Order: sequence, then structure tokens, then C-alpha cells
Amino acid sequence: MFKEDKMSHVNKYSSLCRKSAVSLISALLAFNVMANPVSDNDAMIFDSVDTSTGPTASTSGPAVIMKHTGLQYLPVGKIDSSLSQIVFYNPKKSSNNTIGVADVYVDREFQGALREGQFSVFCLLPGKHIIEAYKNDAPHYKGKEVPRTITQLIGGKTYFVETNSDKDNGTPVPVTRVAAESQLFGYKSSATINRASAVKPCEYVGGMSQLGNVLFNFAGNKVSDIEAGGIEIVKNMAKHINSLPQIQRVDIVGHADPIGTPEFNQKLSELRAETVKKLLISYGVSGSLLFTSGEGANNPTVNCDSLESKERNYCNRANRRVDALIQSNDSAE
Repeated sequence: MFKEDKMSHVNKYSSLCRKSAVSLISALLAFNVMANPVSDNDAMIFDSVDTSTGPTASTSGPAVIMKHTGLQYLPVGKIDSSLSQIVFYNPKKSSNNTIGVADVYVDREFQGALREGQFSVFCLLPGKHIIEAYKNDAPHYKGKEVPRTITQLIGGKTYFVETNSDKDNGTPVPVTRVAAESQLFGYKSSATINRASAVKPCEYVGGMSQLGNVLFNFAGNKVSDIEAGGIEIVKNMAKHINSLPQIQRVDIVGHADPIGTPEFNQKLSELRAETVKKLLISYGVSGSLLFTSGEGANNPTVNCDSLESKERNYCNRANRRVDALIQSNDSAE
């Protein structure tokens, strides 16, 4: 967890369960990871759209610009009740009917383009919205101009949807969280700029990791065991920490998956935290600000116990992580 806390003295364990006092970046990101397990999503239900009463494109403010695009998927966190969260992805090609590049529209405005193996995470206010994706419909953009379906979103819910395999059907296909994330690990976030003004910055319950979490290979704790993209995440962490005024401390917390003995996992989580600390120091962060600890397998992001051995090990990637908790004075930004 990469979170900023403005209290001068905060217990690091209870702080992991609180909402972040300060949003680190006003942007949508696809790698927000909770310290506590998150519940499954509700299925998104679509009805035929009545364009005379349905949502129309809004021009009442600038669109949210997505940052840190092109990074790997990590499990999204529990969304605040004032928002609804959508994880939209384009499956990797498995048949000739699989949709190619898909243009995603929210309330008749362009949200992004998804190539195969890409995803987008965005938030909307609860209520009725038009959410569709059409294959390569430029330059006429018939999908945007003539939407076919509408959905009712509930606050606090996360919805997983994938592009329709029928190239002529723009209605997304609802998917359970388990089914979606079995595909999403290894997917990259879309690098296109969101221009749908209905999209809002996501706000998460219990804190959030806007710069990403550092994941380790199974039983690994060395720099060479950090998964792809993790070094870049540590560099971003260091850059952000060094940009903060009057910073007090950064708690680096290691975690392990439930495979193995409690004693082994405790030691493993501590070693992972130490590895990230050394990396942060190598990127210019003062060692006097960094405090490491480990929680073993006691604070998982996802529960993979019901899966078969191979799938369970893959699912547990999200639990082999290192979080960072930043504390700064009240005068800090």
C-alpha cells in the first residue's frame, strides 16, 4: 500500500484500515491494492437504451487524464460508496471472433481504446450510464452516436466486464472477479487518454496504492526476485517520497502468501521489506526515513484457497507484495 497520512503519530497497522487523508495523484489507475481482502463484484446488468431519457455527453468539466499507463494489472481495491468502479478489459485473442482494438464509450464520450490484453479501470457516479465498446468504428463512431444498452450502477460496487466476442455487439460481457483476474494478471493498462467527462478519480476505502505495489516471485526476497515492472514502481515511490515536504517516515511493510509455515512467511515478508528499503535508498531516499516490518501471510489482498494448485499459486501473486505507508506533518501537501 502506498499511502500518505498527515497525522504526526499513526499506528501503522490501524492506519492500513483507514481512508487515505490525501490523494497522491488525481488520476485513474489500474493497480490499486487493498491491505484487506476485497469482496467479489456484482454483475453489471444491461437494458435497452432510451436515448430520449438516457445519459448524454457531459461538458461540465475536464476529463480525468489517466497516468502511469502501460503497467501490469494488480487487484483493484474496495471503492468508496460514493462511486462505482468498472474494470474493462479486452481478452487476448483466442478465436477468430475475438474483438480486436475496441473503442470504449461512457455516456457517448470516448473513454479509451483497448487492444487485446489491455484493461482500463475507471470510476463513475452511481446511477444510469451508457458503457459500451465497439471494434474499430472510426471514423464514423456509430457506437458512440447510437448506443444500444444502458446499465444501472450501484455505489461501492466494482464491476468486471470484458469486450464482446461478437464484433457487431458493443454490449460488454459481465464477468466475476475470480474469472476476470485469472486472465488479467499480466495484462497492461491502456495507454490512451480518457476523454469521458463522466469519469471520476477513484477513491478507495482503507487506503490505496496509486504508484503500485512491488510483487515478488514465489518464495523470493531478492532484487532479482521482483516481478516485471516492480523496479520502476520503486523508482516512482522514491521520486514521490523525495518530492514531499516535511516527511516524517515511510513504513515499508512486507507480505507473503499463505503457502508455507507461519515462521517462514514472517521471515520472508521481513526480507522483502528490507530489499525494497535498500532499493529506495539506492534511488536517493534517506535511510533514516525508512522503517521496515513484515506481516507474514496475515494480511492478504486476495483469497485463493478455493483454486487448484497451479491457479492458486498464480492468484497468490498479489499477496507476495511490499506496501509503503507515508507519514508527513500537517503542513505537508
